[in-house]
Amino acid sequence: MQRYKAVIIDDEEDSRSNTRNMLEKYCPEIEIIGEADNGPEGKQKIQDLKPHVVFLDINMPGMNGFEMLEGIYNRDFCVIFLTAYSEHGITAVKAGAIDYLLKPLILSELQGAVKKVIIHYESKAVSGQRPEENKNLVLINHNKGFTLVDFKEIIWLEANDNYTNLYLSGQRKMMASKTLKEFESILPPQDFFRVHRSALINFNYIKEFSNNEGGEVILSDGTRVQVSKARIQDFAEFIKTKSVSPK
Repeated sequence: MQRYKAVIIDDEEDSRSNTRNMLEKYCPEIEIIGEADNGPEGKQKIQDLKPHVVFLDINMPGMNGFEMLEGIYNRDFCVIFLTAYSEHGITAVKAGAIDYLLKPLILSELQGAVKKVIIHYESKAVSGQRPEENKNLVLINHNKGFTLVDFKEIIWLEANDNYTNLYLSGQRKMMASKTLKEFESILPPQDFFRVHRSALINFNYIKEFSNNEGGEVILSDGTRVQVSKARIQDFAEFIKTKSVSPK
């Protein structure tokens, strides 16, 4: 029998114990290889142990489950969210998870979620495909709640005091209650570059660069973003890492 490595991340010891006991007793396909009681430790466990599936609590102090997943890109593990609150944007959560479970856990629902994990990996093995990457979701907090956005859809970001304007593909725009500096720290540096103190751009949407007024990037949606003089040299070095050199 194929066994799938699992990590449990939950700030409540009783809840972790209950999840672990139910999995060990009723889900022999799952092998628990690690636990964590907070987001930062959970990230490290995932990096070190490389599990097939993560049972992740949503409500944790300091860094909740959504925030913990920020910065983990090209995820090759399944996520099963755990929550005691049914009003948690469940539809949005399901976009980035195999399943979600309400606490206290119900055995049939837990076994059903595990079955989805098994089907996920078995289908990839049968087809000979590489494991499908989960969406690279970024949590966008706003005054009405939050939205989960695939960072690959972000064209560029603009500082707006203590908020940030996000310009997305499909001519979409939203305002997030995070600073541009916070976004810079969680978005992958191989894709995003701070061209100005007020602008962070996605390299994959760069269409053209112009020397106009010292330096200007033209994005695929037609937006022109100024590159500050202080960042021109760093920007040139960044572009070199993306260029294909002729033989």
